[in-house]
Amino acid sequence: MIGIEEFAERLLRLGADWRTRPWPRKQRDRHILMKSIALTLDSQQEYTEPEVNQLLRDWNATIAPAIQCDYVTIRRMLVDYGILERTRDGSRYRLGFPPAPLVFALEVDELDQRATVAAYREANPRRTSRPDPDGTTIAPSRKQPSSS
Repeated sequence: MIGIEEFAERLLRLGADWRTRPWPRKQRDRHILMKSIALTLDSQQEYTEPEVNQLLRDWNATIAPAIQCDYVTIRRMLVDYGILERTRDGSRYRLGFPPAPLVFALEVDELDQRATVAAYREANPRRTSRPDPDGTTIAPSRKQPSSS
């Protein structure tokens, strides 16, 4: 559960900081920002797309000016997360009720992820070359036998 202190602290650090930053990668931080946006919306009102766009621009300018993310991307995330619901034709939006977290099969908990990744990498070795800082291409490095 995110309390008022954590909500305020993270919102300020993420959005009101002087250093600009992209939309956060951490889910908890994303949820804090999306809750902040949801709090600016009226749950009894339907909005047109231009109205939602303007609300998001206003939120970004006043509440979270440090966040460098365009309003179209934010709107899409709000719909994807269920914060906003959109009509089939995309002309109207309203505050939604986000779905419950994803549920995974019990077997997923038993997966040895490290072993699975190691086996995949062994079966699919790196084949791409990497660019050198000066622009030339370097073949993947191979361990050279020692001459002792």
